[in-house]
Amino acid sequence: MKQGDLVFCHNTDIVSRAIRWGEWLRFRKGDYYNHVGTLDVQVPQSDDWFVIEAIGHGVTNLGRLSSLVKPGGTYTIVPAPDGVNTDKQMEFLNEQVGDHYGFLTIASIITTLLSPAFINVMLPNTWICSALAAEALRAGGWIHCWPDLYQVNPAQLFEALS
Repeated sequence: MKQGDLVFCHNTDIVSRAIRWGEWLRFRKGDYYNHVGTLDVQVPQSDDWFVIEAIGHGVTNLGRLSSLVKPGGTYTIVPAPDGVNTDKQMEFLNEQVGDHYGFLTIASIITTLLSPAFINVMLPNTWICSALAAEALRAGGWIHCWPDLYQVNPAQLFEALS
């Protein structure tokens, strides 16, 4: 594990299951995952890591790898693509700390999954976990063509990195 690696999480709570169900409807191979964070720095004198992620109260760098997964859940570490400038990736992520979480974006993703793609409802200046991680990779130099960068979901990001 190293700084800039992505952590794809699988949890068993109702929200996590709903996210995965929506991905399953689209036949995405990454539909096993419902959350994404990025490894920041290793916790001193520990095997644990601080993780930058977008969660319910906003973008934070205080989460720990050891607490990302609830009982019954799992995680997978996926290295950032070759050529990503980790310094720029992490600089971008740290600049986002404190930004708001996009609950309406989650609603928009659900709406998009269940209706024509032209329906799009989002609050500006908000992040969801996977869009934050994808944009940080872009800041580090990894370019991928997304249908909508602000609605990249965990399965899409996992597929793009696999």
